[in-house]
Amino acid sequence: MSSVGRRGVLRLIGAVALVVALAGLGYLVVHVRAAGGGTLKPLAAVSVPPGSPSPSPSPAAARHWIVAKATAPVVARTRPSASAPVRATFGARTAYGFPTLFLVHETREVDGRLWYRVWLSVRPNGSRGWIAEGRLATYPTTAKIVIDLSQRRLTVVRRDQKAADFPVAIGTAQYPTPTGFFFVTEKLRPPAPGGPYGVLALSLSAFQPKLSWWSGGGQVAIHGTNQDQLIGRAVSHGCVRMHDADILKVSRLVPAGSPVVIQP
Repeated sequence: MSSVGRRGVLRLIGAVALVVALAGLGYLVVHVRAAGGGTLKPLAAVSVPPGSPSPSPSPAAARHWIVAKATAPVVARTRPSASAPVRATFGARTAYGFPTLFLVHETREVDGRLWYRVWLSVRPNGSRGWIAEGRLATYPTTAKIVIDLSQRRLTVVRRDQKAADFPVAIGTAQYPTPTGFFFVTEKLRPPAPGGPYGVLALSLSAFQPKLSWWSGGGQVAIHGTNQDQLIGRAVSHGCVRMHDADILKVSRLVPAGSPVVIQP
């Protein structure tokens, strides 16, 4: 990354000051078998060339987050050092072909090299690691999703202002939707729009603790449904279900990589 790009990211990260009230999350993997076969189709993610300075935030925006997109395979380490133990490794794309994304927590320059501390889409929930500059492109988002489990409502917030609000279905008592701070890792189109995942699924960087044996390791998602009558109830294995029309609205308002807060 150029010095201009580095300074731009550092200024933006400094302005962000991510304040995360940890809540947790539930479960759902968007996998092909449950959707009746076929291939999940990834939607486009925002793309910024590596080394480019991050766009300057709008003066009207009260809160920004930085999303990092892998442009090649990357290694997340436990400390900002090339000799630190490896926390996890990631390809440039996920198993479903979507660009691999991370949500940036902070940056640190060590011996002239910029490191990003990022939230990772791995177990346990809330995991973070350090990734060195060079194989990451960055872009900002001012959107976030807030899910209130007690109210069974999903709210989209943009520039600290409520933009939309929707009813949702949540996990059962046996497989509750845990609380936490996560981010949207993928936007996927199920092969069968009339199936259990509806027209769209937003995969999250969270995993249902009781379902590690499920395909995908029990990854959580917000997705559509073919059972509209169950919206507003606690019926899932931890996933968050929405009316198909509502999940499409959320997708238009919330870029991939944006944070997701799930609270009791």
